[in-house]
Amino acid sequence: MRRVSSRNIYFLLLCLCLLIFCGCGKKQVETTTEEMTTEEPATTEALETVTLKDAEIGDIVQMGTYEQDGDAETEDPICWDVLDKDGNAVLLISHDVIAYQRFSDNLKCVIWEDSQIRSWLNQEFYAEAFDEEEQASIRETTLENPSTVGFAAHVDPSGDVQVRESRPDTKDKIFLLSWKEAEQYYGNRLTDASVLGRRPSRAVLQKRKAIFTDLIIEELPAMYPYSRHLPDGTERLPWMLRSTGMKDYTILVIGYEGKWDQDYPDSYNGVRPVMWVNVGDWCQREQEAVDTRVIWNRHIGEIQQTISYR
Repeated sequence: MRRVSSRNIYFLLLCLCLLIFCGCGKKQVETTTEEMTTEEPATTEALETVTLKDAEIGDIVQMGTYEQDGDAETEDPICWDVLDKDGNAVLLISHDVIAYQRFSDNLKCVIWEDSQIRSWLNQEFYAEAFDEEEQASIRETTLENPSTVGFAAHVDPSGDVQVRESRPDTKDKIFLLSWKEAEQYYGNRLTDASVLGRRPSRAVLQKRKAIFTDLIIEELPAMYPYSRHLPDGTERLPWMLRSTGMKDYTILVIGYEGKWDQDYPDSYNGVRPVMWVNVGDWCQREQEAVDTRVIWNRHIGEIQQTISYR
């Protein structure tokens, strides 16, 4: 019997170790690749912004912060489109869909003045997104709430509008566009997807996925498998207007296709907050803050210099 030398044994063991190591490395690479491909698509884009005091219609500005990237530890500035100007005030709408809410918990509540989303925007969102200086610059606006009859007249003349009368004016700091305002800034009939279609933030996509998962597990019957499909909303997600719909118990939304649509008020939809901001007040407070920092820095420098002399 031929005897195997210790050198050959060492060589075989070395080859075996290399094979095991390479196999583990390959598996790790495959796992990492799989994790990368299943990660949610990024929903942020590099935007060119201008300062609020220099903003013109069509520009993008930053003001306030709100959770958008899915990481609660970071502060995410809100980007706003400048829709209009009125003297020293500008009308802003969030550039993307930055929240995911219901118009109302009640299926029959389709009126802005009574809606849950109105309360949420002017209380929770207002308090969370803006500091005291920013809040002071947001104008309380008197809003007209026209009937949807005028909109139906040129988009669906044969339709029967449920709420035919206009609703009383409301006063709000944060609001949603009405159909009339949306047509004013985005064109008649609300069908231009290039300006109406908006992407959701990563945080919105995460919330949407979680809500839908709970919904299909708890509420949708197994006999309707087609109801378990969640439409892709990474590029466009429906967002609410504050106007009633034309069918019973519906509101107007900008839908998946980037044009007007209708949905039930207790359905979740995207939110693009709107507000008028007094730029003069904002710039004055910014300058006062800068002046205060300059004075404090000067005092600190004088104190440090005095200490050094001693």
